[in-house]
Amino acid sequence: MDAYPVFANAKSTAGEASANVKSTTAAAREHDAYRPPLSVWRQLADFHSHELNLTPTLYLCVPIFLIFMAAFWILGEYLLSNASAFLSIFFVGSYIIFSSYFVANHYLAKLSTSYASIPEDRKFYVLSNLIKSAALLAYTPTAAVLLYQACVHNDWNTPRIRAMGVLYAIPDAVSLLLVTRMATSTKVHHLCVVVFMVVNLFVSYEHETIGRALVVYAVFSTFAYLVNLLLATRFLPISPAVSLTLSALALAIYASCLGLNWTWQIQFLYRLVLSGPSAIHGAFIVIYLALISQVVYDDVVLVRWLRANVDKRAADFSKSNHGGVGLKQK
Repeated sequence: MDAYPVFANAKSTAGEASANVKSTTAAAREHDAYRPPLSVWRQLADFHSHELNLTPTLYLCVPIFLIFMAAFWILGEYLLSNASAFLSIFFVGSYIIFSSYFVANHYLAKLSTSYASIPEDRKFYVLSNLIKSAALLAYTPTAAVLLYQACVHNDWNTPRIRAMGVLYAIPDAVSLLLVTRMATSTKVHHLCVVVFMVVNLFVSYEHETIGRALVVYAVFSTFAYLVNLLLATRFLPISPAVSLTLSALALAIYASCLGLNWTWQIQFLYRLVLSGPSAIHGAFIVIYLALISQVVYDDVVLVRWLRANVDKRAADFSKSNHGGVGLKQK
């Protein structure tokens, strides 16, 4: 889980240059060695100074964010109702994201020292999480409005829900094809997302059916963009303070969303069963529970990892402070 060292070349170059112009006294060096550790906020501020690695990352994330936000808006405005039209958008969008992996991999390897140092079999893993975090961030405002209108005002807009399902599934579908080192539970999770997307294209949400439970689960999942960003930053050069902050926020947001989501799911399913569904609706409920249980299992695995990661990052941060070193320690 540790981030890989990414400043080795820069350090060696700086060391060679400084060897020719040494003017620092032994007393000054001793003073620097025992300077007090940087505060959390100072380390957070210093993180933005690493533009060599931050800028190439933004070159990837910002366009993806804008593309998915525009796509979500266009689909919502035109209110498509034909399943074949949504499938066409899914395949076109998947091709765009598929291509972006290779374009991003080529240029990030040249522009980012942090990315170039990542092992080859992990590069697409990092890209998949960066792309998905940007996409989910783009969906979040519209998804939050959709959830509010549906749960509070009972306004279940079928075309917008289908649009969200199609766009949400694109990053997961592409990562299944390109990311080789992926946990089995995550693969099953992504497969379930693609299956749910197809089912979503043929379901109407104006009437109370099990399909609504799927919508709510998907919407809450969009709020987890910080988790994907955290997974990617394990391989990027960030300070212990930034890593701890991201880890704690990701755990808090993800656990809160899961708690609200699962509470709503249980209440809704309980009410649906008590209403005496027909045989076919009862079968759909069983199928939904069988598939969503795989997603829930992956969520539980991820929460456990997030909790352990917070403990590890807290220990790293405490060690860096007690050791009297700040962000500049390599």
